[in-house]
Amino acid sequence: MLKSMTGFGQADGGGWFVEIKGINHRYRDIHIRLPRNFGPLEILVSEMAASVINRGRVDIFITKRDDINIESISDINWETAQHYYERLTTMANRFGGEVCFRDIMWIPGVLAPENQDLNKVWSLLKGIVEEAIKIFIDSKQAEGERLKKDIFQRLNILSDILTEMKAISRDMPELCSKRLSSNIHILLEDSTIPVDDVRVAQEVALISEKCDITEELVRLESHLDIFRGVINGRESPVGRRLDFILQEINREVNTIGSKSQIAALSHLVIDAKAEVEKIREQVANIE
Repeated sequence: MLKSMTGFGQADGGGWFVEIKGINHRYRDIHIRLPRNFGPLEILVSEMAASVINRGRVDIFITKRDDINIESISDINWETAQHYYERLTTMANRFGGEVCFRDIMWIPGVLAPENQDLNKVWSLLKGIVEEAIKIFIDSKQAEGERLKKDIFQRLNILSDILTEMKAISRDMPELCSKRLSSNIHILLEDSTIPVDDVRVAQEVALISEKCDITEELVRLESHLDIFRGVINGRESPVGRRLDFILQEINREVNTIGSKSQIAALSHLVIDAKAEVEKIREQVANIE
């Protein structure tokens, strides 16, 4: 199923709150922010995320509600408390007011909680992280479906352009031949140089062959079919593969443009390039 790299998910429980945000990135780049005392759990959270996220920058914010329980306090950081007391007292003297111990105890780092059993913490936190990740993945899939719909609309436009190119290009080799032959005879009309009809015929045939875009049109149609197949497939991730196919599509369109000898065909090439660029912008969002 097609998934976007952008998404959002959150879950909470047991005093914990988990928030996940995803944005575009060339590679997988997972960042986790945990309360300082629970740093060792970062590896476990990272492994869970990496098992279902293949590409994109993902930020995971895990916070714990600061319900202070005096019985759970193992120590007081007196130096930190004194530092903040002096700063707050200076502000109170300047702006008015009083400083009490309640103002100090809520400052992070003043009260040191007792050591907690990380295994017990993880047994609770794991389920919350799993729920947030599931919601995050669901949002990526929903966005992926929206991208898929838009891309298919543009692929249909490219297919219509391809059909028009086929119709116009049928007469292009003959037109090139007639134009070249006419130009040669006009240039040599008043010249004493004899016209070598055999050589002229060879040059006309060579130019006609260079004007033929049948192979490019066949390859372009094939690339479009492959692109559709990848999007409709169940394989994941597909973002990089789609980008490579898109490069081939763009190459064929450019080649057709360089061979074009008809204004109408050149206009179609411009339209095709515009649609390819729009698809490229959407593919840049796909995991």
